[in-house]
Amino acid sequence: MPDLLEYLWPLAEATNPVVAAHVTSSWPSGVHARLRELGHLVPAAEADRVLCPECHDHFEEVLACEGPGRATYFFISCPQHHRVRVSHDVRRQWTINLNVLAQTLATTLKVTGAVAEQSPGRVWRLGRTNLKSEQRDVLFARGLNWDDAETIRGGITSARKPIVFVPQAKPEQDFWTGRVPPIIALDQVAMLSESGIEIDPLEITVAIQDADAKASGAKAIVLTSEQLTLMIRRQIKAEQSTELNDDIFLVAYRQHGSVRKAAEFLSSETGKAISKDQVQRAVARGGGAAEVLNAEDSDSVVRPVASQSRDKKGKKLIRSKSQQE
Repeated sequence: MPDLLEYLWPLAEATNPVVAAHVTSSWPSGVHARLRELGHLVPAAEADRVLCPECHDHFEEVLACEGPGRATYFFISCPQHHRVRVSHDVRRQWTINLNVLAQTLATTLKVTGAVAEQSPGRVWRLGRTNLKSEQRDVLFARGLNWDDAETIRGGITSARKPIVFVPQAKPEQDFWTGRVPPIIALDQVAMLSESGIEIDPLEITVAIQDADAKASGAKAIVLTSEQLTLMIRRQIKAEQSTELNDDIFLVAYRQHGSVRKAAEFLSSETGKAISKDQVQRAVARGGGAAEVLNAEDSDSVVRPVASQSRDKKGKKLIRSKSQQE
């Protein structure tokens, strides 16, 4: 079965999160039923316009007509098939249950406190978590790139050092008037297991550390893509193999800040299918996300620093350990 969450996140980000029967019928088998079973999809009002069930070529307004025995039936007018009967199933629509989603996220993240809807249909306080002996509010927000997003910004920034989860879309940096909170896109970090939604803790750690470093005025020294590609090619040539060692996995992870993005980059560079699980296992062998992100070596240093050299074109320059000391 495909990743069911791929069908959930776009709906959660939509201004009108309603999906019609002709759309759900096009989904792979089992997706619609499973999302309903989990409580994420619930019935919405029936459609007053539907795709013609005969020619599937146009949308028409649903009309009601009294039939035999004073029963009411519904139909549309089709240029090709004329009067076409429309069943209840054709008119059905579904919407996302955002409150259930918020509660599911709170349970998955193991935060403390009750889930509270702060801004109707837009912002939920999932609870509070303890990070490095510091209490922080965990929020779920949608529509941070909508035209009216500024109306909900204050409710986010007034929270206690918020960590914000969004379905997909992150706002631009200049959306924030002060400290930029960690913004974590669920379509990048969440997966669906038999028990429900799971979220990759490594991705969360990366997002929080990166946002906190930026908020404190720190910058990360990173390799350019050309330097990272050269490292990969040298390693493959030295090993006389297309297998990558952990050093390359970890450098790519530090560079891209995501096991998924690191895997995509390495797959592109090597011409082999590198999975995010391979990267994640290398990170685990390296001591975990926090340890890996703070690690130093002579080839790459990826950690918060006060400043860094740049070339004339403004690109970040790698600095050896001897240059930093």
